[in-house]
Amino acid sequence: MSDTSQGPGWWQASDGSWYSPEQHPDFAPATQGNLSATAPIQAESPPSITAPPMPSVAPYPQAVAPMGYPVAPQNQKTNGMAVASLVLGIVWVAGIGAVLAVIFGFVSRKKIAASQGQETGGGLAIAGIVLGIIGIVGALGFWISLFALGAAVDSGVSYANGYSYGVSNYSATGNEATVCSSANVASGDNTSSWISGCQSAWSSEQNTGANGTSGT
Repeated sequence: MSDTSQGPGWWQASDGSWYSPEQHPDFAPATQGNLSATAPIQAESPPSITAPPMPSVAPYPQAVAPMGYPVAPQNQKTNGMAVASLVLGIVWVAGIGAVLAVIFGFVSRKKIAASQGQETGGGLAIAGIVLGIIGIVGALGFWISLFALGAAVDSGVSYANGYSYGVSNYSATGNEATVCSSANVASGDNTSSWISGCQSAWSSEQNTGANGTSGT
């Protein structure tokens, strides 16, 4: 309070005295923005930021095959019987391996089909089957030829044995049927070949005697 104005904002009351601006009935404290001049200024807290949720990722993502190309099953293995079929088809073993190659080939194909893609080797099995069939045909020809050769050799030996016997036992006064009979065939000789050789010898000895040379 003063008897005279002390500066801007001072006001004179009805009693004639001058008062400071703060003493006026309508005095309102100065404000700064929305904050009171007398209120403590509080720092605004920064807006909370919530991180967006992370997308869920599988620990072991599966590879995606391009469209139109099937994904091969994992952990495939080659069927052992299919491999054995191919090997036996190549080895052959006088036809025994060929027969086993065909058997193993068909069995392995059934197992591969039943494995639902876990086993491979269908191509090996087919190759083993084909080689096995070829080997069986070749084995039949081989054994037939071998038996035929053996029979021919046996017949030749038996013929020679019969011929030798006929020469040794020829007699101009003897009986051919008695000498060249099956009872005189040696063990292991082919009977028909032996008799044929004996008869040939008998005839040869007769011809020799007829020409003036005596037989044995």
